[in-house]
Amino acid sequence: MSTKSFIALLAALCTALAPTGPVFAASASQSALDLNLPSLGTAAGAELSPADEYELGKQLMTQVRADPTYMSDPETSEYLNRLGYQLVSNAQTYTYGFFFFPIRDETLNAFALPGGFIAVHTGTIISAQNESELAGVMGHEIGHVTQRHIARMIEGQKSNLALTVGSILLAILAARAGGDSGGHAAAAIAMGSQAAMIQSQLNYSQDAEREADRVGLQTLYRAGFDPHGLEGFFARLQSSNRFYRSAAPAYLSTHPLTTERMADMENRTRQLPTRMHADSLDFSLIQQRVRVLQETTHDGYLKIRKNMERELRNASGTARCALEYGLSVASEKLNDNAAALEHAKKASSLCTGESAVLERNLLRARFRNAGTTAAKDAVLKDAKRAVERYPLSDMMSANYVDMLYELGRHEELIRFLRNGSSLSPDDPDYHALLARSYEKLGKKSLQYQHTGEMYALLGATEAAVYQYGMAQKAADGDFYTMSEIDARLRELRQQMIQEKKDRER
Repeated sequence: MSTKSFIALLAALCTALAPTGPVFAASASQSALDLNLPSLGTAAGAELSPADEYELGKQLMTQVRADPTYMSDPETSEYLNRLGYQLVSNAQTYTYGFFFFPIRDETLNAFALPGGFIAVHTGTIISAQNESELAGVMGHEIGHVTQRHIARMIEGQKSNLALTVGSILLAILAARAGGDSGGHAAAAIAMGSQAAMIQSQLNYSQDAEREADRVGLQTLYRAGFDPHGLEGFFARLQSSNRFYRSAAPAYLSTHPLTTERMADMENRTRQLPTRMHADSLDFSLIQQRVRVLQETTHDGYLKIRKNMERELRNASGTARCALEYGLSVASEKLNDNAAALEHAKKASSLCTGESAVLERNLLRARFRNAGTTAAKDAVLKDAKRAVERYPLSDMMSANYVDMLYELGRHEELIRFLRNGSSLSPDDPDYHALLARSYEKLGKKSLQYQHTGEMYALLGATEAAVYQYGMAQKAADGDFYTMSEIDARLRELRQQMIQEKKDRER
């Protein structure tokens, strides 16, 4: 099987798997990626190039973005990518573009997809005792990418594809049985199929994990963090063992690999000079933000706000500032705009040092509390100045766009997105923002075009074809727009046909 065909088939399998919910969360992210399964290969084959890996990663990300556990939050994503690139720029080998993103999952974990796409569970962000610990987890996953462990994994899967396909189908059936037990059964089935491949290749897994540990530690130290960060995360994972008990075969909870890795990490850390790393202000702010965003219900937001109010009584310094910020975020989620503004002001006055996270939060709270159009215009001017101060900040761009939309300045919004924004056309939200403004302006072809592109980026090719068909029928765009629509519609139709063939193999 060619590399291109294998990538298409693997992506098709992930497409089939993603909508089942529990399977993606428990099986794909936890069993196949979080554990870095030890059954995946010899040396990385010449067939699978970095470009192939990136292409596969892009296809898989369309499924990740469509999953409910994907957390589309500009503040958290921007922080993770800033921290991630601080590490990546200090890695020995840096041949990939990286993208770091949060997954709404309370367990302590992170995982890497092909091509440099790295997920960090919200539970890891919240539970990290310091920024070096979070950086250590991310550095370990960066090591898996730079050392091409994922390429080796995929090459190894080629010779066992039938077994893997069978396990995925069984996992889907188990998940559709419903409930938590179905999700856990799905994870166990997927892990069980991999067990058949473990014995002959276990040494590779030990080597790969140790190599990722070593590379992660080196990267962590070069980037200026405390090298004990990675060791600290491993120690807590070993003591809690929550993840292994809930989703994997029992042998993993007693497997000596973790103990051996801990000993190796402790030895290597002791050889490095002691280094103290001061946590950034944004680390504390994002921890509190994620505590709120990990909730998804009104009752959940109420509960976390009460918890934060209780913690605030004994807090001081940065901890107090961060809690005030968290209370502002929780209050916004509860549509308590007055409280959101009050806490935003307190956070800004208590915190020392500059923070785009704090500034954006205060701008949002001021805008939501502005009672007149003139008052909102005044906040909008401040938001524009913030974009100019932080030209590479997606969260500042998104903030400005939201305000423009609410004020009905759709032409200005479109010009900004197309010419002055840091937001990427590879992000589904970029096209969603354009689509809703074109709708307000009555430009149907452009509205449907960007809605279609949003669906294409989410991996919903059939829905994308439908939207582009509507764009073609509306026919109210200029010559260049309609030519773009026609060409993209042909491309998407071919893609839909190919995806159908891949599923039928």
